[in-house]
Amino acid sequence: MNGTVGVVTRTKDRQVLLRRAIESVVNQSYPHWLQVIVNDGGDPGPVDSLLDHYRERAAGRIRVIHNERSMGMEAASNIGIQALLDSVDYLAIHDDDDAWSPEFLTVAVGELEHARAELATIEGVITLANAVYERVEGNVVSIDHAEEFLPGENRGLVAFDQMLDRSQFAPIQFLYRARALEKTGLYREDLPVLGDWEFNLRFLRHFDIKVIPQILAFYHHRVEDTGGGYSNSIYGAREKHAFYRQMLKNEWLREDLASGRASLGELITYRSPAGTHTVGQVQAQPREGSAPESEASLNSFRLITLWLGTGRAWHYVKQFFRYLSAQGLEKTLARLKLWYQIKSSRVIR
Repeated sequence: MNGTVGVVTRTKDRQVLLRRAIESVVNQSYPHWLQVIVNDGGDPGPVDSLLDHYRERAAGRIRVIHNERSMGMEAASNIGIQALLDSVDYLAIHDDDDAWSPEFLTVAVGELEHARAELATIEGVITLANAVYERVEGNVVSIDHAEEFLPGENRGLVAFDQMLDRSQFAPIQFLYRARALEKTGLYREDLPVLGDWEFNLRFLRHFDIKVIPQILAFYHHRVEDTGGGYSNSIYGAREKHAFYRQMLKNEWLREDLASGRASLGELITYRSPAGTHTVGQVQAQPREGSAPESEASLNSFRLITLWLGTGRAWHYVKQFFRYLSAQGLEKTLARLKLWYQIKSSRVIR
């Protein structure tokens, strides 16, 4: 097991997080890796200074590319990949705010090398991950709590049909063979968000992705932007996510119609006619001018639905009362509200 892993790290003026990402890579037990840090329009001085600190430990395995101006997230990915492609066997996107367990590459490469004996179409693997909720204040990163990311949803092989609804994993969980790019192509540079989801769908059109049932990746979330541009795009750019998600769906539908793979008649047949309701649905609609159902009631119903849908209802009950005993009602309700917000988003950057 000696294939080389190419690690692409995209960053811009987030040195406090970039330091953690570099530590994550240099601490890998698997020694055969090359990391390219793409500084996408950020100040080059602090990045170069940080890399000087790791010069001895990295032993020539880290290089940096400074973009004079920001090219965007997916363009930065492609710049890093193209700088590595002739020298590596595997690829991984390791963003500046995420992290790996020291055994991530050892386990992921080993599993991927043996996966083709199980199924010839496997060209990538993911590990399970913990979602880590944190705040950045100045140069201090404070961890609020952590929990398994999308628990129970990925086992065996990544489900292509579920990926159509939303991405089933974060970039930090994914390792794939570099040769897969011959069929999938690179990341779409015209997408300011959802580039990883669109790439993953193209990947699954050709290949399978095996799930390694070990938590070896850490997907960090910052729900609130405390300054410095640290908020994740899934929270800071929700409207943009919705806009580009619909744009992609429209593109795919037009492609199917143009190729004859689908017709408008078929599509209309599979959808409920607009503006029609059952009697029960009509009765449930508020009368014009009447007060809408209370937001509190809607939130309560949604909260219960999300809680039961976790498959770990008893775990969260015990966690709630432990936190209530230690922190009091006000902080417990604030944490519950944060949990609700996170679970309701359910969209990967």
